[in-house]
Amino acid sequence: MEIKYDIARNGDRICSIGDIKLHSSYDPQKEAERFVSGLECSFSPTHIVITGPALSYCAKYLRKRFDNAIIIAIHYTNELESDDKVWDRAFVANPDDDIPLSEILYSYLGEEGISSTLFASWQPSEKIFPEHYNYVWSEVKKSVVKSRNVLSTRTYFARRWVKNAVNFCLYSKNNSYITYGEAPIVICASGPSLKTAIPALKKLRNRYFLIAVSSALSVLLNNELIPDLCISTDGGYWAKRHLSHYLKLYPTLPVALSAESACYGNVFNHPVIPLSYGDGPGETLLRECHYKTMNASRNGTVSGTAAEFALSITTGPVFFCGLDLAPSKSFSHTQPNELENMSMIKDYRLSTKETRLSPSSFPSIPLSTYLSWFQNKDFNGRLFRLSDSFNYQNKLGKTADVGFDYFEQKLNDSGKKMPKLNYITVDFEIQDRKHKILSIIENHLHDDEWVQNALPCEYLIYRRSLGTENLENAKNALEKGLLNFYEEIKRIISDN
Repeated sequence: MEIKYDIARNGDRICSIGDIKLHSSYDPQKEAERFVSGLECSFSPTHIVITGPALSYCAKYLRKRFDNAIIIAIHYTNELESDDKVWDRAFVANPDDDIPLSEILYSYLGEEGISSTLFASWQPSEKIFPEHYNYVWSEVKKSVVKSRNVLSTRTYFARRWVKNAVNFCLYSKNNSYITYGEAPIVICASGPSLKTAIPALKKLRNRYFLIAVSSALSVLLNNELIPDLCISTDGGYWAKRHLSHYLKLYPTLPVALSAESACYGNVFNHPVIPLSYGDGPGETLLRECHYKTMNASRNGTVSGTAAEFALSITTGPVFFCGLDLAPSKSFSHTQPNELENMSMIKDYRLSTKETRLSPSSFPSIPLSTYLSWFQNKDFNGRLFRLSDSFNYQNKLGKTADVGFDYFEQKLNDSGKKMPKLNYITVDFEIQDRKHKILSIIENHLHDDEWVQNALPCEYLIYRRSLGTENLENAKNALEKGLLNFYEEIKRIISDN
């Protein structure tokens, strides 16, 4: 595709492809100014994304109109001589790239950034690059849908997560942490492929460090595979069910929990490793209650957090079993599974097990999101998916699928020093701890970070309303939400 450059009547440089000009032949500056002034925006954007901006004349007018926003370009080709210095960030859209544009946008902007972004297209480019235009806007839609889903989840769970963090700091005394090792680590998720790996895992058990995500705990313990560590990060009810029964049977089994994790009080009788995400109310409570924490990465699935945590505590390789991330025509988890044990009680002739299990045979948005994360994540050749010749429905990008012959070879090549669990007792009287937690909350309740985490939807509406006629209403809704939130926390603490 040949790009021709010319000079407009006002002396500015312009370009065309074929018979289509990407800028005005008379005054491209004036054309860009009219484009920016014509953009409709009823909120205060934190980011502006312009697709196909060609020679970038619109950038300076975007800065004048949206002086506090981050200005971003998505080019359809890198052959145009655009001055990317005028943008805060510029991307080139390529449908053949390993990482989809939707993931790049989500990684850069996050769910809140995308929800506060004004997207617009430089229309002359649409006619010249129709395939790129369709690809880019399809990816923009995917990023918006993903951010909406994540924000919806955060909004639903936000208060519960903070309440969980309060309960964590009220009751967790058996503080533990891990010193680093060099031995291989195996993480077990609960996908159907886990069943095929059990015999080999048992045979080689004393040669690797074993981590169970909460949903795989029942499978391992029923097969007499005792994990070195169980990890749970889910803030909802169902995670509690995975932990409640089986941890009672193994009272010394260590558990790694984020402060926001949901669990019953008996879990705090176990050695607990507090996982720190480095942000939010949970982090503040852990720090100011003087817990020794270990760093972890927040992720939509516990498997993602477990993968990065495992890589951080060993120099050796990390192997995943049961990481299917695919629909299943039968059970979506290896049995026994605590949620299946609960659900099967309600099966009867007019509401059969087959009817209940059928949704798991179709793709779902959460499953696709988790799969996409693993497919687009580079673990630098240290993470593998391990099975006994299981026929997976998908590939995980740079995470290679390997068998137990390869696993045994890595066991022989790696060092034998295991990650080691260490124990600390956190001493406090419950009444003193209640006063401490209330004091922390009172001191931080109006911090931007706390408001953003406790009331993500109200906070986002407030931020979008800055400089608009809706600001006062948004501010009042935020203040009301904070007051209700604080009263809820006080009730929780007084009831315990």
